[in-house]
Amino acid sequence: MTDVIGAIFGSAGLISLMYGLLILAQFGRKLGAVTKMRPFYRGYYAAAGCLGLALVVRFIRASVFWAPPETISSLLNAPVFYLLLYHLPLAVGLSGGLAITWHYWSWLLKER
Repeated sequence: MTDVIGAIFGSAGLISLMYGLLILAQFGRKLGAVTKMRPFYRGYYAAAGCLGLALVVRFIRASVFWAPPETISSLLNAPVFYLLLYHLPLAVGLSGGLAITWHYWSWLLKER
C-alpha cells in the first residue's frame, strides 16, 4: 500500500518539477530577449521532455504495483528497464535544467 502512495506522490513531484522547468523557460526567454543571449532556454523544454518520459514510466511502474504478480511482464520487472527509461532521463533532465539555470542566472551571484 505504501508503494502505491509513494508512486502517486512521486508522480506529483515530477509534475511539479516539469512545471518549474517550464516557468524557468519563460523567464529565460524574457531574460535572453533583453540581454540578447542565445536561446538556451529551449534546453528547458528538452529537460521537461526528459522528465515527461520519466513521468510516463513512473505511471507504468505505479500500474505494476496494482497488477497481480502473475500478469506482470518480465520487462516491467527488469531493473535495466527503469534505469534506462526512468533514472537516466530524470538525471539528464535535471542536470540539463541545472546547467541552463546556472548559465542564465549565475550573474546574480556576482552582484553585490
